[in-house]
This record gives sequence, C-alpha cells and structure tokens, in this order.
Amino acid sequence: MGKYYSINKFSQILGVSAQTLRNWD
Repeated sequence: MGKYYSINKFSQILGVSAQTLRNWD
C-alpha cells in the first residue's frame, strides 16, 4: 500500500507540474 501511495502522490505532483507548464505556454 505504501508503494501505491507513493506512486499516487508522484503522479499527482507530475499532474500539477504538467498543468503549470501548460499555463506557462
């Protein structure tokens, strides 16, 4: 479960980063 939580958290951070990059563009 800890691994899944880490992946979920990581994907969440990636999603936020992608959104930020899109906003910059």
